[in-house]
Amino acid sequence: MKRLFSYLAAPKITKMLGSSTIRRFKGYQQKKFRRQDGVFVAETPKVAEVLLQSSLPIEKVLAVESWWENEKNQRLLLRWERENGRQAEKIEISQKELERISGLESPQEVWMLCRQPDTSLPGEETLFSGTSLLLDELRDPGNMGTILRLADWFGIGRILCTEGCADAYQPKCIQSSMGSAGLVPVHVASREDFLGLMRRKPFPVQVFGTFMQGESIYQSPLDTENAWYVIGNEAHGIGADFEKAVHTRITIPASPRHAPTGAESLNAAMATAILCAEISRRKSMAG
Repeated sequence: MKRLFSYLAAPKITKMLGSSTIRRFKGYQQKKFRRQDGVFVAETPKVAEVLLQSSLPIEKVLAVESWWENEKNQRLLLRWERENGRQAEKIEISQKELERISGLESPQEVWMLCRQPDTSLPGEETLFSGTSLLLDELRDPGNMGTILRLADWFGIGRILCTEGCADAYQPKCIQSSMGSAGLVPVHVASREDFLGLMRRKPFPVQVFGTFMQGESIYQSPLDTENAWYVIGNEAHGIGADFEKAVHTRITIPASPRHAPTGAESLNAAMATAILCAEISRRKSMAG
């Protein structure tokens, strides 16, 4: 039964995208244009599949014929529209048009335009509940995307970012997160805002900071219910001002067999993966 759902989720067929539309869509590779219109771009069938199973506002779906002919894609899109009570603009484009609007070296079938979630700080009841990762000037978009994917996998409540962090909604982050960037709440504020919060006494949650020297994460009494875990900049670690606000310094110990001349430290995303896995393990043991 080819195109089983075509009569319900049929794409709007266009012969060619106008040059101004192509320039606008291509412009979303730049932060200023994404911020101006409050959107972000998601590409590849796998990322599209993840986002079509969310409640994220999807404004446009542009795809080549092969993507539209896949019944699974039509089914996902139909369900997304039904469950969210809205319709995305659906456009069938050529491979050449996809290549012109894509930010990928090898574009893959589908390009989606999504509404960017609100990144302002939530109310205190939300902000101080559950487990959050606080990223201090994390600059690498690949690390950012990987951490978002980890947060999704391990059920971390939210990602808190200082304003110097990589944009969580830039294309490289979306791709490296495999769509998780659209699923995990991300909140951005200035260092001063976060410091102001952490200096409150008593502070509503425990603040752990990841350092080269500190209590082993395997021995420290990690809080798995209401805590902030601070992850530092790739080159400089946690800033001195944040360091003073941390309640507990934790570290991932190297093996006794680690060579003194070997790896100096762990990549920020690798360290976050180990930390999140340990938090998850503690939760499962407690629950």
